Order: sequence, then C-alpha cells, then structure tokens
Amino acid sequence: MATFARLFRSSKFVQLGDFEGRAVIGRIVHRVADDCYIDFGLKFPAVCKAPAVNNENFVIGSNVLLRLHTPELSERFLGSKRDLTLLEADATLLKLYSSGGPRRAPVKKSEEKAEAAPSEQEPERKTEESESAPSPAHSNS
Repeated sequence: MATFARLFRSSKFVQLGDFEGRAVIGRIVHRVADDCYIDFGLKFPAVCKAPAVNNENFVIGSNVLLRLHTPELSERFLGSKRDLTLLEADATLLKLYSSGGPRRAPVKKSEEKAEAAPSEQEPERKTEESESAPSPAHSNS
C-alpha cells in the first residue's frame, strides 16, 4: 500500500523542484487591457503584460509559455504578524505556445441541425402559419 509520503514524493508537483526560472505552459483565462491572467495549474494565476508585438493573438483560451519566478506573491509588512498575499503568481510571459489560438466551443447537435437545414424548417413554418391563420376567401363577412 502506498503511503501519502511516498505518493507526495513521486508527484509531478514535487518533481518540479524549485520554481525559480521554471518554464511552464499556461492558458489565458482573463484579459484586462494589456494584462493577461494566466492559469498554469497552481494556486494562483500569473498576471503578465501582453507584448506589443502580436498583441491581438493573446486572447482568452490561448496557450502561452511562462517563466515562473514565484508561485505566490506574498510579503510580511513592517509590524504585521502575518504575510499579505496579492493572490497572484510572479511570472514572465515568453511567447504563445501554440499558434492555434482559442478553441471553438463544441457545437450542439440541435445547432448543427439548425445550421445544416434552414431551408427545410422554413416551409414547415409557412404551412403552420397558413393552417392557423384564416384565409381571406373563407372570412365570415
């Protein structure tokens, strides 16, 4: 039976070793102006500036390569008994990891049918409207 200590020692997290200078892959999850919030699988996202070159390619959902410095920005300020955290990691954005850009959301089957056969649905609507609406020749005047 594997103990927690053995599982922890053999985990990918421990195998990373020191975070300083480690290159990791992340995904842009939020963007505000030139700031990209990048999730790379640890506790907090990294906040990095998007480069001026190819700025339009750094969109939500893009995979990027980061140089990780600190997994959590925290500091003990003068007179404080506890550390204060900024709830973000310190990293440097290196480049786009893949040129594929954001992935498209999968199309639902009902949407595929609606896109594939709009001409088939139109006559059905017209026949339903013509059956429910009285024709001018059969009016009771």
